[in-house]
Amino acid sequence: MKHVRTQSGMSLTGISCALLVAAAFMSCKKNNDPAPQPVAKNAGIQIVHTAPKVGDLTVEIDGKKLQDKLSFLNASKGYMNLPLQNESSLKFTLDGNKVIVDAKYKFNDKGTYSLFLYDTLLNNKARAVLLSDNLADPGKGKTSLRFLHLSPNTTPVDIDVFKGRDSIRLISNVAYISDKPDVAVLSPFKSIASGDYRVKVKTKVGTTTTTVLDIPSVKLLEGKVVTLYLSGLTKATGALGVGLQLWQHR
Repeated sequence: MKHVRTQSGMSLTGISCALLVAAAFMSCKKNNDPAPQPVAKNAGIQIVHTAPKVGDLTVEIDGKKLQDKLSFLNASKGYMNLPLQNESSLKFTLDGNKVIVDAKYKFNDKGTYSLFLYDTLLNNKARAVLLSDNLADPGKGKTSLRFLHLSPNTTPVDIDVFKGRDSIRLISNVAYISDKPDVAVLSPFKSIASGDYRVKVKTKVGTTTTTVLDIPSVKLLEGKVVTLYLSGLTKATGALGVGLQLWQHR
């Protein structure tokens, strides 16, 4: 057979064989490459303890301890990473072995959530509500705000806010969230002008209106996302008394 040689001295037949060997090698290498790994899916969660007369808690998610000694009117340290399962189990334990909440929740990939523990230890159990958090920037001169009534024995409340000579009815006749909270209603934030406000929390029984809280200054900072929540118990004193708490999400 006549071989045609290139300038490098290799015959075309030799080049063809080399190409075939290289192709076979690449094919084998491709077949031996590890399969691509699925992209990890995660959500962010923070936990806020608002249950009066309930001591420090241990928090577990899917059997893994997430937080120890979570105390009343305190929150977990920022948003904690939560690897997604089809369903995640959240458990709250008091005094090392007394389970007061054991519930399952579903989360969305890259979602951010706040779980509020609330109520008293009726029948040795408390309650928890999981809310979706929209952390988008509210815009120039604005604060994103929502309100939760988490004081078990306080009647429905109105909240008026004052800025200079202007006043706004921020909350009207909002009741305690009880044992069947409507997550779709409770989760959304609304936009309010940032600034320093005087805040009055009022209750109404029959025709009698009572101001239960008159707070001279509540600062709503520009660009922040916050939850205002009513805490404590009517007729209690100190930290257990009715109070208005501000939790800043971002």
